[in-house]
Amino acid sequence: MNRNALLLAFAWLVSVVATLGSLYYSEVRYFLPCELCWFQRIAMYPLAIILGIAVWNSDFGIRRYVIPVAVIGAMFSTLHLMEQKIPGFAPTACKPPVPCTVEYIPSFPIPLQAFIAFVLIVLALSLIRPRRA
Repeated sequence: MNRNALLLAFAWLVSVVATLGSLYYSEVRYFLPCELCWFQRIAMYPLAIILGIAVWNSDFGIRRYVIPVAVIGAMFSTLHLMEQKIPGFAPTACKPPVPCTVEYIPSFPIPLQAFIAFVLIVLALSLIRPRRA
């Protein structure tokens, strides 16, 4: 496997772990996702599929489509983390029944976990060197 293939596979693996992690939190641990959690999921879940197809086809050009989605996901994660850590930061960001200020894991907040995953995906894909013609 060459360097580009390893980076693409790493990005895919991160997206799969993040997707399975969020499903574990909601389906096994019964953590109810808030509105900002859903936006992060909307950004992450398709990446697991798209990056998996890209790995299968060795499609390194996928990065130009995936990076913007991952950056948007990271922005939602940042907003969510700020909402949790800065009182009154964005009081209208979430509505009941689950406010965005709920911290299920205060020592390693879920939005921070998502942010790290999005950043790792962006970094891995940014390090892929396109083939020269």
